[in-house]
Amino acid sequence: MSSATDNGDVFFEAADALRVLFLDYQKSLNDEPEFFRAAHPELLVALDQAFFNAQHVKGIGDCVEALNELVRLTPGRTLLETLEDEFFEMLINRHLDIADYLRSGSMNFEQIEFFRQNFLDVEKGVCALRELASGKRVNPAVRGCLAGRSVLHENPEKLVEVAIMRDPFSASRTFRYINGAFQPCQVRNIAIDQFYGFQAVREHFREHLADFSTQKSNVPLLVSSLPGLGKTQFSINYTLHFPDLTLIFAEPETLSCDLEAFIGAMALRKRRKFVVFFDDIEPDKVDWYNFRTNVGGSAVLPENIMFILASNYQFPINILSRGREITFPVFDEVRCLEMVEDFLAGFGMKNAHENLASVIAAGYIEDFGQKKFTELSPRTLVRYLEKFRNDGALRRKMLDQSRQQLIVRPDAQLFYEFNIKLLRSLYGESYIDDLRAEKLRKLGGN
Repeated sequence: MSSATDNGDVFFEAADALRVLFLDYQKSLNDEPEFFRAAHPELLVALDQAFFNAQHVKGIGDCVEALNELVRLTPGRTLLETLEDEFFEMLINRHLDIADYLRSGSMNFEQIEFFRQNFLDVEKGVCALRELASGKRVNPAVRGCLAGRSVLHENPEKLVEVAIMRDPFSASRTFRYINGAFQPCQVRNIAIDQFYGFQAVREHFREHLADFSTQKSNVPLLVSSLPGLGKTQFSINYTLHFPDLTLIFAEPETLSCDLEAFIGAMALRKRRKFVVFFDDIEPDKVDWYNFRTNVGGSAVLPENIMFILASNYQFPINILSRGREITFPVFDEVRCLEMVEDFLAGFGMKNAHENLASVIAAGYIEDFGQKKFTELSPRTLVRYLEKFRNDGALRRKMLDQSRQQLIVRPDAQLFYEFNIKLLRSLYGESYIDDLRAEKLRKLGGN
């Protein structure tokens, strides 16, 4: 078995290569290196310490703690696998596209090859550490942690394939941005043909996201409506309808705080297109300075990023001028019937009796009156329509009712009263007074 002294040059070269790859020289201190935007900085510090100790001692004794620490910092993976991920991230942070490694002779190819050779020197140091990993104070898992052969030995085609597969954004199409990190998350994916009514709004969503998908435009989408009309579900599912788009959920606070760093992290991944969704925005509580600066201000939003901002309130004029506004119409008896008719067409009942939509809408209103729903909205109507879809007895009953001479239609007054109550709770009594005054002006022809 080799000694630390025998491998002194190997450890020196490995430590030097590790710093070439990951060290941020502007921020580092001589005795406490701060590594270059690493996802696992503690691991790189521990490995650097292990190389240093192995280089300067004659036995394993002073290396034990550093070696055992490597196991703790790489749970369930080998050290080389984790370092490979750091390597791929390092290339991205240096604005190097791994796909350029297929372009032999190009400047980017030469840079990637330079860093690859340094990584292989680090790997030699890891192999030398494994030879030292024996003794009763060495964690038995150390040898497994230091085992393996790096994928960076593979041909360029294989290396590029693995790098793309290892990209953290390959794990999912939906992420939450929390505390400066992107975390995969699950959402309910609804096919867009399962949305009913609101044809103009739906077409605006489809057109806008299609333009972003084809790199025609990345203008922000500014969506406002009363609660429950579909802002969130439309934003999510029209994004996911396009397979090349990645959806990021971000808190409204991000608009006021670390927006520049947030944008920068996504801008580095030029091969991906990100739709960032800010939901439940309260415009009067947002400091819009960063947004105005980065969207149509002194900075330009990178082409691979698009924002969707959704709110129950109207956006300020100076924000609307930087994007495309979509406003949902109020959900009333007309919109209710449109949704039911769309549903029936999709359910294969397009030629059903013309009164069936009215009967279903009236049944929905009846359930609301019986407190089975707390709101009149598209989302509660969809729940009622699913009941119609799954209950054969209910369908037969309503079909019979649609053929009767006396047809009960949805109560327009009930929709009006509910919407006025909702508007009052959101915007206050003065808003209702303004609406009434506007209605009187229209009636008077002024």
